[in-house]
Amino acid sequence: MNIYIEYVVADNMVIDTLLIWMATVTLRIPYKKYRMFLGGAVGTACAVVSVYITGFWTYLFKTACLVLMCIVAVGFGKKLFWHILLTTAYTFVLGGAITGLFNLFNVDYLTSSGEFYQMRVPLFVYVLAVALAGFICYSVVTYVRQVKKISPHLAKIVVKLDKNYNLSGFIDSGNTLTHEGLPVCFVTKNFVGFTRYFAEKTLHGHAVDIEVTTVTGCSTVKAIVGTVICNGIERQVYLALPAQKCQTIYNVILSCEFGNKGV
Repeated sequence: MNIYIEYVVADNMVIDTLLIWMATVTLRIPYKKYRMFLGGAVGTACAVVSVYITGFWTYLFKTACLVLMCIVAVGFGKKLFWHILLTTAYTFVLGGAITGLFNLFNVDYLTSSGEFYQMRVPLFVYVLAVALAGFICYSVVTYVRQVKKISPHLAKIVVKLDKNYNLSGFIDSGNTLTHEGLPVCFVTKNFVGFTRYFAEKTLHGHAVDIEVTTVTGCSTVKAIVGTVICNGIERQVYLALPAQKCQTIYNVILSCEFGNKGV
């Protein structure tokens, strides 16, 4: 039977990286992406070397490789032991799932002598396909839950700058921030024309600094004057850029002064 070394490297790199990443995320351990890949690389190197080791030493070598792979990925810490155990558990679960799917769809992955790895398509392709499908399903479910949660507080708004912009806003009852008597709203999702207009106002000295206090501390943001129409209420406001980037489905976080009429 021919075994292509590039298949072995690619399969182990993808699967090992995925396993240690899943264990890390499950345990909520802070991580860096490059360390996940380094951990996968260690597992891949060990898998290649392991073919030259036989007998009892194989089990010791693979155990040592598992421990080393986890240490490289997350370092020494209180959760290292649990990370090793969870990575081991995910290995058995993923292996069983892959074998079950192959049997379900009649994918021939065994040779006549019972050896594994008789496949025209590398194993990592199947794993990536399943992982991608799972990620898409998770993203869709998460998106739907977020929309259902915030939809009662969403409203169609008009922002008047150099012209009128029809946008979506989120009425935040907790946003009580004001500056010089005007409510402060935050542009969380860029819309065509705003970046240019904001830059021009800033260059001409028409932007102000506003101090924002949150649970994480105090920060200062730039803001310009604009007008917002929401639920029949028209107010002159300060439009500020958030201190940190926000991924939202709406354009503006509105002040609580806009209330929730019509929602």
